[in-house]
Amino acid sequence: MNNLNPIQWALRPLKNYAKFSGRAARAEFWWFFLFTMVIYFAVILAMGATVGGLASINPGSALSSGAIGILGIVVGLFWLALFIPMLAVQIRRLHDINRTGWWLGGFWLLYVVYLVLIIGIGFRPGMPGVGSAAAAAIIALAFFAYSIVLLVFFCLPGTRGANRYGDDPYGADVEQVFA
Repeated sequence: MNNLNPIQWALRPLKNYAKFSGRAARAEFWWFFLFTMVIYFAVILAMGATVGGLASINPGSALSSGAIGILGIVVGLFWLALFIPMLAVQIRRLHDINRTGWWLGGFWLLYVVYLVLIIGIGFRPGMPGVGSAAAAAIIALAFFAYSIVLLVFFCLPGTRGANRYGDDPYGADVEQVFA
């Protein structure tokens, strides 16, 4: 496993589509993350070029609005297709540093609370109350801090050798990987 190239590392989470047990090496996590970000960037760039080209031909036309909708659906479907493998590789990455996958549950809980609060503020007639805005700001700050903690966790080296979540993803010959 030590001699995988970056493309093989990036495709491993797709092969382990919904495998939430076990461990994921840093290489597997970060190459998959880079792979998805490059794809997102390419799709968004294509969306901008398509919509920009259509808007220059006929500004405000139904064709350019339809292109935005179709490309938005493509991005959404791509996100949905990669949501489960991204979640699985994140949980396995946390397992590699001997942490529970529930750390990711806290992230999603904060995200949902923030969205509910923001949507609730948006549907209120008139100006939102100071309390609602302050609560949204506090939740946003907590969400940001929690994201930084997860980023640090994802960057940490994994536990050498076996831990409670399984064997070392680099195999028994860990010393050669870091030599």
